[in-house]
Amino acid sequence: MRILVTGATGYIGSRVARRLHDKGHAVIAAVRDEASAGRLRDMGVPAEPLRASLDDVEVLAEAARSADAAVHIAFEMRGGDLRAAVAQERRVAQALAAALAGTGKCLIGTTATGVVGDTGPVPVGEDHPSAPGHAAAVRREVEGDYLAAAERGIRSAVIRPSILTHSDTLQSVLPKLVAAARQHGVSHHIGAGDNQVTCVHVDDLAELYVLALEKAPPGRIYNGAGANVATGDVARWIGRALKVPVASASREQASAIWGPFFAMLLALDNRMSNERARGELGWQPYRTTRRLEDDIPLIAARLA
Repeated sequence: MRILVTGATGYIGSRVARRLHDKGHAVIAAVRDEASAGRLRDMGVPAEPLRASLDDVEVLAEAARSADAAVHIAFEMRGGDLRAAVAQERRVAQALAAALAGTGKCLIGTTATGVVGDTGPVPVGEDHPSAPGHAAAVRREVEGDYLAAAERGIRSAVIRPSILTHSDTLQSVLPKLVAAARQHGVSHHIGAGDNQVTCVHVDDLAELYVLALEKAPPGRIYNGAGANVATGDVARWIGRALKVPVASASREQASAIWGPFFAMLLALDNRMSNERARGELGWQPYRTTRRLEDDIPLIAARLA
């Protein structure tokens, strides 16, 4: 199949594009400009570039119309304006849905497990409501657009990547935590560190996108959570890899160390179930990939 992918120069999107290519699909990668097209080539992502930013919704819609499926991963938050980023995300989702209406083609969108916010001590499924007042819950409006697309003759689905989507590369949240611990000489967690957040190896996450493309019924959301991990354990694994002490920080101190966005994410108790993805799609995270604690020493070595 010919598959339109946004975000193919990003951490997750590049892995998804490679996995789709490995499965025999042709990838059309939307890129913002010539510099992004060059980055796509430099990264060795096997895709045909299409010049279109997320503001070029008509170009994206036409590309989706001529493709066999579309996978929207890109997310742009400029100046920390989450509401504006979600508005843009919804425009793209709605344009893609309008282009694919009545075709039966697959349309996959992306949000995050963090949209749910605090879940409490028991892992929850995709239909669990967001915590009251949780800022990132606004992205569930986008999920609503994809669910509505299923009523228009589209096989739509949404993937929620984990808060700690990891590998041994210097991308995503985990290397920032390792770098901060190296810089400060202390590996921090917030409070007692017994809150848990979702984690998944990026290659397992890419496989989930492919499985959803191949098998998902219309109107489904899938938690891309390979496991749930205590933030205190993450801090201890980083401390062990760097040979630095571990200490508790307040939310305000964590914001100064990691920035307010990452501090917000790592203060959550965000425990998610992956039973739907396992049962409906046959997803098997961490069957062949490294676990988070095994990637941390590799990241530390790269940053040395």
